[in-house]
Amino acid sequence: MLLVGTEQGLLDLDTGSTLVDGRTVTALAPGPRTWHALLDRQVVIRLDGGEVMTVGELPADDGQSLAVLADGTVVVGRTGARLAIVGAQVEDVGAFEQVPHRAQWKNPANPTPDTRSMATSAEDLWVNVHVGGLWHSGDRGESWQGVIEPEADIHEVRAQDGSVAVAAAVGFGWSKDGGNSWSWNTEGLHDSYLRAVCIDGDTAYVSASDGPFTKRGAVYRARFESAFVRCREGLPEWFPDNVDTGHLDAAGGRVGIGFGDEIYVSEDHGESWQANKVPDAITVLRLAQI
Repeated sequence: MLLVGTEQGLLDLDTGSTLVDGRTVTALAPGPRTWHALLDRQVVIRLDGGEVMTVGELPADDGQSLAVLADGTVVVGRTGARLAIVGAQVEDVGAFEQVPHRAQWKNPANPTPDTRSMATSAEDLWVNVHVGGLWHSGDRGESWQGVIEPEADIHEVRAQDGSVAVAAAVGFGWSKDGGNSWSWNTEGLHDSYLRAVCIDGDTAYVSASDGPFTKRGAVYRARFESAFVRCREGLPEWFPDNVDTGHLDAAGGRVGIGFGDEIYVSEDHGESWQANKVPDAITVLRLAQI
């Protein structure tokens, strides 16, 4: 199914069914067997078959991103680059607030740094701070390692089967060894400013533009070691803004792009696309099996 979060709810584009109504979907994240959503920046729910169950609630509506570890632990990224484990109780991840040089993090768009995106792979948790670099924990947040410096200005992190990929202001970065070493690529892109990334096996999809206030956004695909090829058939000549963080996903050769109130879907690895309207502005989309 293709889960589409909007300003007014959560729907499955494939069936047309509404899973959540009247709530803004802030983030979506897969768990071991189910999917989770962050609603109204505060409430975490779990989608289990046809049922929607509340997992927990932040004390304030300041949630920004969401991740679920292999053991089912739900982590929410909050404003000010803070993390919380959310369940029946809310537990602050204090160790993340003690990482080196944290006081130097600066956000050009907001007064405080953001936990813009997170990703998991097995027990690994990756946290993208905007702007404060990329951080990794392999022990449920007890300890942290900085793996990409803040200067890269990362906008999204994704992980799959040990591979990690980032969309950054300096281009596409990836690691095949759990973040120990990184490669960077802008070959084939019309410019290097990236806002969204997803990975499907050894293929990456990115959104690229010439900056944060662009009128020339586009989506590209590439094998990790190859030049990017622009996705064209069925897409606008240019997106008049960036395809943003959380608005691009791929799985099993299927790819989705969310822009405004339109979803573009490819069934052939990004070769061709079909446009679909949804009732409200899209906030996040993910391809899912539930």
